[in-house]
Amino acid sequence: MKFFEGITAGKIIEILLLLLLFLILIVIIRLLVNRLKFVLREKVSQQTLAILNRFILWTFIFLYVIIVLTYLGVNLTGLLAVGGFASIIIGFATQKVVGNFIAGLFLIIERPIKLGQSVRVDNVSGIVEEIRFLATIIRSFEGEFIRIPNEQVFTSVIINLTENVARRVDFVVGIRYADDFDKAQKVILNFLDIQPFVLAVPQPEVFVEQLASSSVNVHMRFLVSNRKMVCNQKQSFNSNQK
Repeated sequence: MKFFEGITAGKIIEILLLLLLFLILIVIIRLLVNRLKFVLREKVSQQTLAILNRFILWTFIFLYVIIVLTYLGVNLTGLLAVGGFASIIIGFATQKVVGNFIAGLFLIIERPIKLGQSVRVDNVSGIVEEIRFLATIIRSFEGEFIRIPNEQVFTSVIINLTENVARRVDFVVGIRYADDFDKAQKVILNFLDIQPFVLAVPQPEVFVEQLASSSVNVHMRFLVSNRKMVCNQKQSFNSNQK
């Protein structure tokens, strides 16, 4: 190898300059990574950010070493040939991994879902706990942690239950045939009017939905400020019915 044929003072200075450049670039990359972590802090988990940090750092080190060795005259033809053959084998073996990784990047950039949101992906419903580079972790409403490959998440229909600030609530109660519907309607509207999370616009609706065999089913339709209040409103109606 030409580099080892003769080590001169000029070559040593050249190596020292390359090392100094390496340290400077490492500092710059760390600053850029820290900025990236700050931008993505609400989009991905701390664990994923740590993986991203290591991935960027080691990728830079690998590429820098290859470039420096080539610059110093080290023959890398054999190494590149072996690496190329290995990359073909690894490529076939990791097609799904690469697909999931790319899909994970698109999920982070596009942000159709965010941490803490309630979503439905295919037949899975729950809270987004973590968006990793290969998979998304969803905690179901039953408390189960479900890992979905990012490629599946990205290509599926995603229903975001909390992205909108308002959610519609539909609730049905039964009254007796002997009861006065107009009075029941007024009581329900007055009850909705004093609820802090029920939106006044559009105005809540109360109407007869069905004349059942043993009751008149009254349908209530209104908007609440967020999904968390949906259960609270239904619990309030249940408690008032009792």
